[in-house]
Amino acid sequence: MPYLTEADLRRLLTSIVDAFPTGRLQFDTVAVWVWRTSKWDPMLRKYDTQFHCGFNDPAALADWHPRLEYVDEAPMNDSPVLMAKVPANVRRMFRLLNLLPGMKRSTRIVRFRF
Repeated sequence: MPYLTEADLRRLLTSIVDAFPTGRLQFDTVAVWVWRTSKWDPMLRKYDTQFHCGFNDPAALADWHPRLEYVDEAPMNDSPVLMAKVPANVRRMFRLLNLLPGMKRSTRIVRFRF
């Protein structure tokens, strides 16, 4: 989702909620500082892309639609699926980053229901 602008993300989420009677959404998001510094990220530059939005409090996205409800979030660096797939040195780096509060919440998986 950080690859979308905030306006595009708002349209997408509200359109999904309007189109279905109930559902669950799960997606990744980044903190504002990550979004703002993404233009200098070597990996994103390699693929000629950058983030276009970020949220320090992704729960606030629930305010975009009266039926949208924030459920929870988890640091992406703690994802069991991700941790199982990355090399040991990357897992160690993620564990170290998670010790820093600003880094632990820099990339998150968020869940909503409606």
